[in-house]
Amino acid sequence: MASYLIDLPKSAKKSLAKIPLSKCLRIKQAIDRLAFEPYLGDKMQGEYADRRKIRVWPYRIVYKILEQKKIIEIMEVERRGNVSYD
Repeated sequence: MASYLIDLPKSAKKSLAKIPLSKCLRIKQAIDRLAFEPYLGDKMQGEYADRRKIRVWPYRIVYKILEQKKIIEIMEVERRGNVSYD
């Protein structure tokens, strides 16, 4: 099974830096798992239909799968309820 590269932009890194270490480790494990199971998260609806989300309580990871390039692009890592989806 082919693995995907993880693209973690500066904005997502800043979000991770604000999260307590114990929860941050769980989030990083979930992101690493996406490299081998990109369709693990739930599909989003409406204008965000090209994105997927995975919950690592109480946080949500929003990401895109760029199938042609084999890249997982992390869009946001935010506390549930605070996600802006922009």
